[in-house]
Amino acid sequence: MRDPNAPSDDLTRRQPDPEVAATAGYQLRVADALGTRTLTLPRTGVLVVGRGDDVDLRLDDPSISRRHARLFVAETLQIEDLGSANGTRVRGAALSPHQREELHPGDGLEFGAVLCALLGPAPGRRPRLLREHHYFEARVEDECARVAETRGPFALIHLRVGGDVDAAFESELLEAVRASDLVAVYGPGEYEVFVPGAAPEEAEGMGLLLGARLGRGGRTVRTSVAASPRDGRSPQRLLARARGALLPVPAHASGAPGAVVADAAMRRLHELVPRVAAGSVNVLLLGETGVGKEVIAELLHRHSPRAAHPLVRLNCAAFSESLVESELFGHERGAFTGAVSARAGLLEGAAGGTVFLDEVGELPPGIQAKLLRVIEERMVRRVGAQRAVPIDVRLVAATNRDLEAEVAAGRFRADLFYRLNGFALEIPALRERVSEVAPLAQYFADLARRQAGLAGPAEIDPEALDALEGYRWPGNVRELRNVIERAALLAGDAPLTLEHFPLEKIGLSPRPRSHAPPSAPPSVPPGPDAGDDEERARIVAVLEECVGNQTRAAERLGLTRRQLISRLDRYKLPRPRK
Repeated sequence: MRDPNAPSDDLTRRQPDPEVAATAGYQLRVADALGTRTLTLPRTGVLVVGRGDDVDLRLDDPSISRRHARLFVAETLQIEDLGSANGTRVRGAALSPHQREELHPGDGLEFGAVLCALLGPAPGRRPRLLREHHYFEARVEDECARVAETRGPFALIHLRVGGDVDAAFESELLEAVRASDLVAVYGPGEYEVFVPGAAPEEAEGMGLLLGARLGRGGRTVRTSVAASPRDGRSPQRLLARARGALLPVPAHASGAPGAVVADAAMRRLHELVPRVAAGSVNVLLLGETGVGKEVIAELLHRHSPRAAHPLVRLNCAAFSESLVESELFGHERGAFTGAVSARAGLLEGAAGGTVFLDEVGELPPGIQAKLLRVIEERMVRRVGAQRAVPIDVRLVAATNRDLEAEVAAGRFRADLFYRLNGFALEIPALRERVSEVAPLAQYFADLARRQAGLAGPAEIDPEALDALEGYRWPGNVRELRNVIERAALLAGDAPLTLEHFPLEKIGLSPRPRSHAPPSAPPSVPPGPDAGDDEERARIVAVLEECVGNQTRAAERLGLTRRQLISRLDRYKLPRPRK
């Protein structure tokens, strides 16, 4: 920092005046490789921003120049770009080299790929305190009572820390959260954070960033998020949910929280994800229903420069055409019956972040055309609006359909396909990665026990594991999870054995156990008809079990209702009558 009256070409660094720093004013919210943090600016002075060692505000990102920009802090704030390689943007507009621009609280700043927001002058900071659990619990009860009237969101983040936990770690934790957040000690090595006003996606992102920032030096951090009203409205339910499924968040994980990566093809896929995530092209995820496309989408977002911004999801098969249009693009008041107020769509709401379009192959033709225009123009117009607004999002789309065949059949636009298919990642079916069945089953069983309040890991009988590995899993990981959760519920505190699995309903059968070396695989793989026959039989069995209820049957099969109907037509099965 230097005297604001000094010549503009004098960049000699000076230490901040302690008295000035103690009476800090504006704050800068920064999201870079170190995570999201809030920096307090002195009331007066000049700050050099950059990646070099001789700057006042250091941003750790390859897109930042050694001397990137300069902040002039006085009664008003100004910013000047110092001829940086990747530029400086204020409120979305690029600055010319050495151009000065006045800043105001709420302005968004971009130094290269690092996103920042200027916050208003901060009141005198009180020392941050770690609270006791009973204080935290009372605060959650008060908030639940308040949101019963206002219906505003809030979230809880629970952390379980393995490794050295000392006063330095607790100070780091207090610095890592927002000024409005409340941090308490739940028990030895366990902490809880109350996050007021946070939507579920924002809280989940904060949980991941906390885990990444704090999980260093051999320390492991597991986090779990409970959001109101999504996960409950009572304090008891939210607190139990927050302490429920604690997911591992390694500092430089290549896998998603809780992901099992044992198969060689899946390891290659997970190694590729961070490289794809670092770019800006749209990504198309291919694979059967239930293989874990949403897990890969979350990974792409978490490893991308957009990780500090929202990840929003839309299941394109779950809504009618008019509702999909409203969800994607938003609408103005009175645009259609029931539109009592204006509402931003997902493309607007994900500003700076990622939009995950699941089952994109189910998009109606009219929506395909509008989405294509949005991608090409980077502008979105709400339903019923006269003007379009600019957007900045990355699209990750997923489908279980063969989109090239859909294009050839005229059911999917070729130009939209090429726009979405900037980079394609194919997730193999579970039957092609048998080595992951046992560890996935163990993970889901342990998770089900924790959610049921049972201590210790689950025990799965080897004969049951053999049967699980011998099944083709047409519903993939989603079907496996449903089967394991049901078995864990039936087993209670006992080991999971064959009797806890619906062998006769889903076709599971134990493989003969033998100590002889495994025989070589057949030289000719089975034809596709075998898988189709198994899926057809599975659909018939589940429909019978659900007494013809297509919605329940689709849920059991891990399909949407529309996908189930499509398969009924494909296999020439009669539609059940009510």
